[in-house]
Amino acid sequence: MSSAATAPEIGPGPGTGAAPWRAALRTWQAQDGRAWIFVAKTFIAALLALWIAFRIGLGSPRTAMLTVFIVAQPQTGLVLAKGFYRAAGTLVGSVMALLLLALFAQQRELFLGALALWIGLCTAGATRTRNFRAYGYVLAGYTACLIGLPAAQHPELSFAIAVTRVSEVLLGIFCAGVVSDLLLPQTLGSGLIATVRDGHQAFARFVVDALHGRLDAGAIEQAHDRFLAQVIAFEAQRDAAYFESPEARLRSSRLRLMNADFMAATTGIHLLHQARLRLLKRQQTAVLAALQPLYAALAEAVQPAGEALPARAADTPPLLARLAAFRAALPARAAAARAQLATPGEQLDADTVCELLQRFAGELHDYTDSYRSLATPGGLPPRPAPAYVPHGDRLGAALAGLRAVAVLLAVSVFWIASAWPSGIGAVSIACIVCCLFAALPAPVAAAKGLSIGFAAGLIASFCCGLLVLPQLDGFGLLAAGMAPFVMIGVRLLATPRHAGIGAGYCLMFGSTIGLDNLTRYDPALLLNEGFAALLGALVATLAFALIVPAGSPRLRRHLTRSLHQQLRMACFAPVAGLRHRFENSTRDLLGQLLAGADRGTGEDRALLARAMAVLEAGRAVIELREVAGSGGLPIGTRAGLHAAVRVIARLFDTPDVPRRQQALAALARIDTRLLPSAPEAIVDAGDDVAADVGEQAALRRARAALHLLRSLLGDDSSHAALSSHDAGTDPEPLPQAPPDAP
Repeated sequence: MSSAATAPEIGPGPGTGAAPWRAALRTWQAQDGRAWIFVAKTFIAALLALWIAFRIGLGSPRTAMLTVFIVAQPQTGLVLAKGFYRAAGTLVGSVMALLLLALFAQQRELFLGALALWIGLCTAGATRTRNFRAYGYVLAGYTACLIGLPAAQHPELSFAIAVTRVSEVLLGIFCAGVVSDLLLPQTLGSGLIATVRDGHQAFARFVVDALHGRLDAGAIEQAHDRFLAQVIAFEAQRDAAYFESPEARLRSSRLRLMNADFMAATTGIHLLHQARLRLLKRQQTAVLAALQPLYAALAEAVQPAGEALPARAADTPPLLARLAAFRAALPARAAAARAQLATPGEQLDADTVCELLQRFAGELHDYTDSYRSLATPGGLPPRPAPAYVPHGDRLGAALAGLRAVAVLLAVSVFWIASAWPSGIGAVSIACIVCCLFAALPAPVAAAKGLSIGFAAGLIASFCCGLLVLPQLDGFGLLAAGMAPFVMIGVRLLATPRHAGIGAGYCLMFGSTIGLDNLTRYDPALLLNEGFAALLGALVATLAFALIVPAGSPRLRRHLTRSLHQQLRMACFAPVAGLRHRFENSTRDLLGQLLAGADRGTGEDRALLARAMAVLEAGRAVIELREVAGSGGLPIGTRAGLHAAVRVIARLFDTPDVPRRQQALAALARIDTRLLPSAPEAIVDAGDDVAADVGEQAALRRARAALHLLRSLLGDDSSHAALSSHDAGTDPEPLPQAPPDAP
């Protein structure tokens, strides 16, 4: 428990008059206070950038102020991360704009075509990455447009335009970062530590309840849905916190390792839960009775009766010791439980669950160990930290890129045909919207919100720029006149529900307010620029709605099939690091699917069930491949395991009823041929088949993986989740497996 939670109250008691206003102040600080602090900091940073730009004579000081609005975030780490990738993207986009101008300055059509191709490539790249790295791709795309289009009209000034644009953007990034870091900073690091601590406690509590059988199917589903969101959000926060402080950078690899271990542990507890459910379905009461003490022993190791769960990373060594002791004692306990069972089939069920218990205890130990390492400042991770591996859908990326190309070319044709002086603004805004919203699960709704913000920002810009500012003189009065209009937009930006409208408002207000070194109060120019931006946003919105919409059934089916294709990755991808890549990319893909799922119809539950079945099957296949490639088994045994993988791969390609029966029969034959005395080999060190300890362990892993696959394919609900390719479609009827089937 944190010190804030245990510290006594300091100050007047409830009977005095001071307590109510202090309580009200704390309440305001926790709710609206943070938002208004963000508003004040953003306004100060914008004014600072504007003042410096005026003082050093930049060509368009409003661009520096606009950059502050764009990179503004409540937490310092988010500001610095977004600013870093915006700077990198701006530099890359500037270089590309100069290159295209050098090649095609004399041919407007070729220049626009090459520019559209570059923007399409950047948009496709943004959809295949995550967090602010995707933002870097976006900036590299539309910065080339923002610099290239004006410079194409004056090629002789292209380098000066690029340098000025980069200078203005970097100035805005610098001011936003400095103000966010120095003035009432709100760091990600403190929140990240609380998230890590609470997440470990919550998962340990979930493990204890699951092992004791206290959770129903609905609670298990909600927990795994929550775990998925936690993994994705945590990675985004960790990535941004890296820019915040040296301490955050030192802990970054350990946090990444902990997130990977957490993913593995959540899959491990799911496998244990599914094993118990399948035993219940098959009415294997004797096996359940023999295994119940082992489940209880693991729960006792996680949380002994009468003791609290570790509150901090430094409190975890006793938990680590108990988990290690459980793993050391499990073989003897498994042998005792196995001795209570009469038939080889029951013994094989017990052996498989014991292997899952041993594996999960190790995964929970690894997760707790990586959590414990955070208590040591500057320490190294217990193991190498694997990189986060997002699922980049190639078809979705290609469609997003083609959409951006089509929109840019269409608006450019309109601009050229109409000879509209402000048409360049429509092209730029259409490009920006297509790039920014390509990876969102609901881009149409986001584009609509942005368009509403554009309209509101245009009205505010008209009022401020033409009615208020002409009456004022000096920078101080300029700041005072702009303050109400800017604060409205930033306050909307600070509200998650209206963030899209706030972003559009700030973009329109900052770009059309006309704050340049040579300021012109021109209503016609302001309206032209505003209507051009609205037109660009509306065209991009129509493109998102008409050109392969994000929520279209066809695209949803494709993403669902991509989830199914993860099984081919488990069967054929290189084994080195495959376990983490498979787990990571499958969960990332599920996150994309759930972001656009209809939770009212239960589509989210069906997708979650399918993803967990994919994780379960993929883990077993990877286990077989790791055992077969370990080199500690005879050639015939390894060949048989590879044959089992090929059988499963054929079933995954065509998951119909005949293939299911063929796969079950083939797995049974492989099991019988390769491990004729495997049930005894699980526990008997003197068996002729597995005399060597290493070979015995490999055979035990292979036996458990084979039986897990047979149980998965023999379970009608699990196979149904795997065999339904398309979202919203039901698989063909399955024959009921007999009660004693594996």
